[in-house]
Amino acid sequence: MKDFSVLMTSCSPRKNGLIHCLKDNGDGVNVKVYCTNCREEELPSPNVCDGAYLVPRNDAPDYIDVLLHLCNMLEVDILMPRLSSELEVISRNKHRFAQIGVKVAVTDYDGLVIANDKNQLYSLYGDLMPMQMVGSSSKDVEEFAKRYPQFCCKLPHSSGAAGFAIVDDKLCDKVNLFHAYGYKHYISKDHLCRIVENQKLDYILQELVDGYDYTVSLIADHGVITHMVGYVGYEMEFSCIMCGEVKPNDEAFKIATRIVKDLRLDGNIGIDFILRHDGSVVLLEVNPRMNASLPFVAKAGCNMPYLQCKRLLGYDIRSEGQEIQVGLKMRKNYVSEYFF
Repeated sequence: MKDFSVLMTSCSPRKNGLIHCLKDNGDGVNVKVYCTNCREEELPSPNVCDGAYLVPRNDAPDYIDVLLHLCNMLEVDILMPRLSSELEVISRNKHRFAQIGVKVAVTDYDGLVIANDKNQLYSLYGDLMPMQMVGSSSKDVEEFAKRYPQFCCKLPHSSGAAGFAIVDDKLCDKVNLFHAYGYKHYISKDHLCRIVENQKLDYILQELVDGYDYTVSLIADHGVITHMVGYVGYEMEFSCIMCGEVKPNDEAFKIATRIVKDLRLDGNIGIDFILRHDGSVVLLEVNPRMNASLPFVAKAGCNMPYLQCKRLLGYDIRSEGQEIQVGLKMRKNYVSEYFF
């Protein structure tokens, strides 16, 4: 297999594991990884990647032009978007990257806009998800709270922990939980009402389901899953698994297969669930992109970022990465990095 180069967008030091998936690929292939971010302080260090570049925000009018320029200058083979908010604009411009010979690791636009929007996803798969509604006013919040005393709120187009909070009038006052490791963010119902009214936000209000976070990471080939790994998060921090275990779940796998087929999803996909204590699952959201826990999946035997690159370059990957170490556990520790 020939060496190749990747431009990975929206990178930060917290996502260095995804870079290592490409560089420590097991095939001995030399993969050059270039990274971008709109915040200079968030760029990975030179110790990790082959080049880090400051770019505009992904909603800036010249964002695509800057990425095209970098791809040309660096002779990039594959563009790998990493942030949910940039997927749609990059998908709409896949043809421009194709014109300069760059493969884009993002699914086709029609399925993407549904998977990437929590409201559209609920309209199709509400029977698999917790009860939810869009809260456009304080009255909406009050009415939802009467029906579902335990609920959370989230933004319709955000990813990870951005914009997420659990609405709890008691826990929101426990100052020892502010930024506490392993705890989610709590706000009061009155605070949520003020946010909705004053900021004119359409917040998603969702019934809170008790259980562990559970993720299915997969590679899809235009609606057909070629690789799939499920794992539970026993401890979470900012939506990232800090302590987890590779653990298949047939119900989650069945739901993932249905969604991928329905939306003809393609490439790296992450589907999030709540795993109840009885082993059943509830669908939360679909992330049509690489998710942060893929280094864990790679250690379990399936290096999904690298395999997706091989697939885009025309290689048959169906027989690779199929021997999964079920029961593999992971605990993430913070480490310091020193560089000039």
